Amino acid sequence: MTESKPAEVPWYNAFPEPKCIPDGISAEKLHSLLLESTNLNNVLVVDVRRTDFEGSFIKGAINLPAHSFYPTLHVLIPILARYQLVVFHCNSCKPGGRGPRTAGWYQDELDRRGVTESRAVILEGGIKGWVEKYGNDELTCKL
Repeated sequence: MTESKPAEVPWYNAFPEPKCIPDGISAEKLHSLLLESTNLNNVLVVDVRRTDFEGSFIKGAINLPAHSFYPTLHVLIPILARYQLVVFHCNSCKPGGRGPRTAGWYQDELDRRGVTESRAVILEGGIKGWVEKYGNDELTCKL
């Protein structure tokens, strides 16, 4: 008789489902914003990959892994909310993925606190889409 393993529970089941589904931003639009020096203090890119943080990343992005994002959100809000636009991404940013999930949690908390000076968006196509367009660009760093 073989023992069957219990089904693995996804990490995000420990946290509430985000209510908000933030808008997407294209790689082209983000690239343009990041090249404009006037936007450097207005746009923040948040890379939510954890163990798969390899290959490439967007210059200036910070790494806040999705797995620990929700429990630390209360201390992250004052830091992230300094930026008008907070762009979240994971590998591909598919619906229900880490990028959309963390962006939703961030926007939910902004809405709950009545903060209107900052908003979350999701990088369409994630880092894979970015690298496809800008893999050899000055804004792409390779590991």
